[in-house]
Amino acid sequence: MKIAISSFCWECFTETDQSADAYEKLKKELNSDVDSEVELDNENIHKFICPKGHSSFTQLQEQKFQILFDLASMALNDGYTKEAVSSYSGALERFIEYFILVSSLRNSVTLENFSNTWKQMSNQSERQLGAYFILRLQEGKPTNWDEKKSAFRNNSIHKGYIPSSEEAIEYGQYVLTFIRTTLKELNSTSKEFLQKATLIHLSKNGEKLPKNVRLSNSSIPTIITIRDIESEDYGKNTLKEELNSIKENGFYKHFYRKKI
Repeated sequence: MKIAISSFCWECFTETDQSADAYEKLKKELNSDVDSEVELDNENIHKFICPKGHSSFTQLQEQKFQILFDLASMALNDGYTKEAVSSYSGALERFIEYFILVSSLRNSVTLENFSNTWKQMSNQSERQLGAYFILRLQEGKPTNWDEKKSAFRNNSIHKGYIPSSEEAIEYGQYVLTFIRTTLKELNSTSKEFLQKATLIHLSKNGEKLPKNVRLSNSSIPTIITIRDIESEDYGKNTLKEELNSIKENGFYKHFYRKKI
């Protein structure tokens, strides 16, 4: 999957007098009204090289579960039900990791200790799910976990079952409701730690790149959003409504290029 990122080079801009006129002139020289196409990167580091050879990097502010849910929904709109279920499942698993991180931060667990512990369960989804169950138990709250949906997911991913479109939509709706409901709860109990989790998400890539490399942040609209969580209309749209919406959404057509 290819995505569109800005083709404006800030390194080139630093070589000018950095005036408004210089900015507009450079935009024309670089044809920056036309975004650059890059491969969607698992590490959330998207590289652009300008005509002068300057390298710049862009990372998305959205969490991986948000991106995965969108990819699943686009696959479902394209008729790939099995692939959609797999990505919806991936979105749910990454959200559980996100939930555990936020809960750990709220309980004064350091990021270093969290990361070291998570490494011991990062390849075992059952351990991750168990950690989620225990955290919910300690909070005296229900897990909202549906074993039938879990069995359906396992059949689709591990046993070659090809789900119908309605089955895929039903599973996607379950994941969507699960995540939205839990996010609203976290916002009411752990708002500052939601924000801290976002800062952690954005800062970790800076440690991977040389200090003299420019890393910019970009935010995109997604079906599952954190920014509008306090809105009265948050979470009211069903998955079917969201699927119909992104079919005609100009941003989705522009940002996601679907090329190899």
